[in-house]
Amino acid sequence: MNSKGPDPKATPWWPVLAALPVLFGGLWLWWAARSGIPGLLVGALPGTLLLSTGLSNILWAGDARIFQFMTLGAILGFVLSIPAFLVFGPASASVLLVSSVLCFVAAGYLASGQEHIPPGVPEPRTGPGMSVKVAADEVSMCFIVLTTSPLMVGGRAHRVGAEVDEALVLFEERGWSRDPARYHQSPLPVEKIRHERQRYRDQEFERLSFQSAYEPWPEEPGRERWLSYEHNRTAYAWVLRHQKERPWLVCIPGIRMGSPRLDFGLFRPEYLHHELELNLLVPVLPIHGPRRVGPVSGDRILAGDLMDTLHAASQAMWDIRRLLAWLRVEEDNPAIGVLGHSLGGYAAALFACLDDELECVVAGNPAVDATRLFWRNALGPTARYLRTAGVQEEKMTALMKVVSPLVLEPRIPKEHLAIFGGVADRVVPPVEPHSLWLHWQKPRIAWYQGTHRGFLHHPEAKAVFLDTLRSCGMLDEG
Repeated sequence: MNSKGPDPKATPWWPVLAALPVLFGGLWLWWAARSGIPGLLVGALPGTLLLSTGLSNILWAGDARIFQFMTLGAILGFVLSIPAFLVFGPASASVLLVSSVLCFVAAGYLASGQEHIPPGVPEPRTGPGMSVKVAADEVSMCFIVLTTSPLMVGGRAHRVGAEVDEALVLFEERGWSRDPARYHQSPLPVEKIRHERQRYRDQEFERLSFQSAYEPWPEEPGRERWLSYEHNRTAYAWVLRHQKERPWLVCIPGIRMGSPRLDFGLFRPEYLHHELELNLLVPVLPIHGPRRVGPVSGDRILAGDLMDTLHAASQAMWDIRRLLAWLRVEEDNPAIGVLGHSLGGYAAALFACLDDELECVVAGNPAVDATRLFWRNALGPTARYLRTAGVQEEKMTALMKVVSPLVLEPRIPKEHLAIFGGVADRVVPPVEPHSLWLHWQKPRIAWYQGTHRGFLHHPEAKAVFLDTLRSCGMLDEG
């Protein structure tokens, strides 16, 4: 439950809303059972998901995964209510259509109310609009979970456990556990960058590509597997630049991104590039977009193969450091700030610990604790097999210290750091930006009444971003 307690005015609705998925899931299954094979094909999946997640929320409230699959059941119910008109009849299908919408809203309301809110963070506002936004976050998180690399089963889990144990010994011997900054290798200069002109909608941009040249340390477990990811060896970035001299903003996107359509859609060039007149540099994170190694962008991140997760973070730092070293030579040492969102917020926060020449770093909805997020969202079989193989939360935390912005210290002044987060974010819950805020000794922070999406549309997030850029001279006053 919410650490501050639920809104007293909303409390009476909780038992009713918690029962909705149970009731309507049962209706789906009842009509499905009455209609034979066609009915089961239409109603079995949404009915089972709604009934099981509804009961789980009543009996075992507090598990974040419940609402991911509750919203999935509601979405499937909404879609399958269309063929249900033919199978169950118009009246029954209309009831199921309405019930699916109600379950979607209820899932968002229940999910928001059961999220832990750290001290000092504003309470999320209640209401149907916010509940729909929260439920949309849950659907996004469900998609991420279901499109993550396959479940850790059998010998693969034991291989992961052996790699973790081996890496922990190596990190201790090399002193990286005590001084994580030493783990990060000094990047080589970029020898050659390929420039291509491309278009996104009516906007022309540069597509940069270069050989990453990143390699894990020779003794590191998982090294050969990581180097076998052929497409990941080439690094990419999208660039929007002005003809006149202007500051540069490095925009680091989140998980499942890595295409111009998604990345520019997130960082709004019409605002950042045209209105604020900033040059934009958008790096593609390892194993994302054209660098992906599976069918889905970023599907190895937080998938259970822990050395892959660690190497992705390490390579991200290597690639961005090389890119900025090239940019500083190319543009005669311009002013450079960093804005990251979600997984990109994590990368921005970690980058602040490795580069002391940045003007500022703004970490938006930063997913800074890999261990907490993995065990919060991992599917049950994945978690069980890993624990059986000896991979516990404590071991993962110890392993990830070398790439943790909650362990390393920022190398730029606190006045040039900023954070923002959505109070109802269900992809990156408020405890994540709050933890970074505490570690960074309480720099600027803004909490907005919203979820994971559209951060630049929220005045609180926009204000702290602009205030930070102005304070370090990247924007004119006013």
